[in-house]
Amino acid sequence: MIIPGRLRALVVDDNTYARAICTVGLNKLGIADVEEAENGAEAILKLMGAPFHLALMDWYMPDINGAGVMQVLRDARFGAPRTTPVILMTAYPSRENIARARELGVNEVLPKPFNTEQLGLAVQRVLPPAEELDDSVFL
Repeated sequence: MIIPGRLRALVVDDNTYARAICTVGLNKLGIADVEEAENGAEAILKLMGAPFHLALMDWYMPDINGAGVMQVLRDARFGAPRTTPVILMTAYPSRENIARARELGVNEVLPKPFNTEQLGLAVQRVLPPAEELDDSVFL
């Protein structure tokens, strides 16, 4: 599995253990620059404050859930972050949840629990080719 070097990722989950597992998985895939957010409000602030190549987000969270984050993130009034690829991590991959997530602009759905290989395949599906990656994320 080839993941282009130097990527920035945001992991959003209200569960500390789930964030840690996801961060370790991304690190194993070669993505060393990983930030974490423990809720939707923190995720929105991070996404609006700095660019990321991708975000991995839980669907069910207190305060602002995944749907709420997606409504903000995909709103054209918020600028560049609206194109950030989002992988939804969920323990509840019902047909309704997946349809709603896709409707709101989620790029990929990754059912929990998942392993590093499944995570890597999801990341590869949402990222553009290496030559199209935006290096301004690292400025």
